[in-house]
Amino acid sequence: MFGFLKPAPDVEQKISEEKVPRLYKMWQTRVLISTAFVYIGYYIIRLIFTVQQNDISKAYGFSMGQIGTFLSMFGIGYGISKLIMGTLADRANPNRYVATGLIVSAIINALYGTTQSFGMIVFLMLLNSVMQGMGAAACQRLVGLWFGRKAKGSIMARGTAFSIWSSAHNAGAFMCVAVINLSAFFFGASLQWSFWTASIVSIVIAIIVLFLGSDRPTTKGLPTIEEYSGDKVVIKD
Repeated sequence: MFGFLKPAPDVEQKISEEKVPRLYKMWQTRVLISTAFVYIGYYIIRLIFTVQQNDISKAYGFSMGQIGTFLSMFGIGYGISKLIMGTLADRANPNRYVATGLIVSAIINALYGTTQSFGMIVFLMLLNSVMQGMGAAACQRLVGLWFGRKAKGSIMARGTAFSIWSSAHNAGAFMCVAVINLSAFFFGASLQWSFWTASIVSIVIAIIVLFLGSDRPTTKGLPTIEEYSGDKVVIKD
């Protein structure tokens, strides 16, 4: 498992200079799509409990105070997790890292539909918050690895890429509601299936991202973004 998350080795045979611009733009497009796509999946999982909280309260018999405890545990865990998991993201293959986090988070989310135990849901919330912390840092690292400060030779500059990626949470909020409606259409007013449908959709997204995205440019035989875009600072004696 941990070997799967290790950074991929650099390719020894470099891409010829005339092919670099075309391949760089192709991979930039794929990486940008994959980071936005995977973060939509993270937001589907992150919001499903919040959106369903009134129905959960009625179906499981939890008070709104208990629902608030669940959400508070998630918020606290997520805040701590972003710091720790962000550090680990710097040492991993960010594409595999972000996809793995989403898969595990989706599995935990599916377990919400199997228990009505207050203590178990608190535990699952904390565990899920840790996995959710794997998302943002890895996506941000991927954007930083593939996009430079300048748009020279690229499909866009880093700031624009970050803007597009950061809008994924808005799309994720919309998709969360769409997933709930999809579940209701096929399975009726079943809370269990709303969780399971969200998990299935997110796992499919994660698998697509595993094949669509990439580790750093040098693993594809391409120069680093600093070398390619001219961002690299050269100090002369």
